[in-house]
Amino acid sequence: MKSHTFVKIFYRIQFLLVHISYFIFNFSKKEKDGTVIGLVEVASLLHHISSALPNSTSVNIIKNPYYNFKYDHDYSKFGLLKFIALPILLGKLAAQNQSFVYIGAAGFLSGRFDGRTGEFNFLKSVNCKVVCYFTGTDIRSFELLNEYGKDNNLDVITTYQHISHIGVNSYESEIKRKNLANAADTHADLIFNPPTDQMSYITRRTLPALYFYPDKEITFNSEKWENVEKLVVVHGPSSPIIKGTPIVRAAIKQLQEEGFDFEYLELIDMPNNEVLSTLKRAHIVLNEFYAFVPGVFGVEAMASNSVLLTSADMNREPTLFFGANSAWVVTPYWSIYNNLKAQLSKPISALKEQADEGTNWVNKYCSYSSSALFLNEKLSELID
Repeated sequence: MKSHTFVKIFYRIQFLLVHISYFIFNFSKKEKDGTVIGLVEVASLLHHISSALPNSTSVNIIKNPYYNFKYDHDYSKFGLLKFIALPILLGKLAAQNQSFVYIGAAGFLSGRFDGRTGEFNFLKSVNCKVVCYFTGTDIRSFELLNEYGKDNNLDVITTYQHISHIGVNSYESEIKRKNLANAADTHADLIFNPPTDQMSYITRRTLPALYFYPDKEITFNSEKWENVEKLVVVHGPSSPIIKGTPIVRAAIKQLQEEGFDFEYLELIDMPNNEVLSTLKRAHIVLNEFYAFVPGVFGVEAMASNSVLLTSADMNREPTLFFGANSAWVVTPYWSIYNNLKAQLSKPISALKEQADEGTNWVNKYCSYSSSALFLNEKLSELID
């Protein structure tokens, strides 16, 4: 009880610092211009979004071991001092910028108990636009998605995630996600969140996930489809339990027992550059099988001109861009064996045709240029 009281008192101190900072930096009364993006790097989104938006300011508060990007304000090494520095920075940036894009669940203030409601309230009171971009477990409700799975007789991500991520389904975590959803529902001007894959307490219409995949890395790799002696099948789970790795292995073993001759590669805990290098020679890629969007690895696979098998399905996830179900082979977890067998039995020309469908879709909807255009258009409409 005492710790909760201390948190509230400290939060009020932070809020006081925000208002003092805003008053000081707003003294010049210059016209606001620009967008702030923060506060945590997830799948390169902080880097890509700040690069895609003109006159943007990036803020990072947590060091990500997988990336070495530079940010305009990097507080990842500030320790406890950042809890004082961040409110001051928020006041300054609110005086100078017209919009804020929040990636994930983090905020400038320590108001986790209110889902950033107080922070958003302040930004709206000083005429700043608020955009929420959720990335997965930060907003996904275990209670709601498990209920969806039960109603549809379907295993979903949350069916198994609590096994590999202990405590992620706790009551306290669910309340935090509910508070985040309520704050976004009430205060955000735009919300990016696939509503089925990241099922949440958000009640408003949301926008699709964007991938910002480098245009130059999207290629119709004709070389790997020439003179194929043995098909290369790749599975690269970031978290084997929730990606369906045990049933992938069962399907692979069954097909090998039946005499299918192919090379199977499983990529676990490998650097991304090695993963991308392997995908350049992959003919068929097995992605994840409890999700309803293709994920970063699935996009990487299609960008490298591989045939993708994944459970992503636009019939369940309405924010997927047009033509999604033709871009890959829709494969729920119970169809991995049958669908992989069907692909292994096809002529190379048919596999190449399917791979090209995927590459075309990524180029049209997931490239850096297309994602940047989509985001800029939405923000322009908001500001106008």
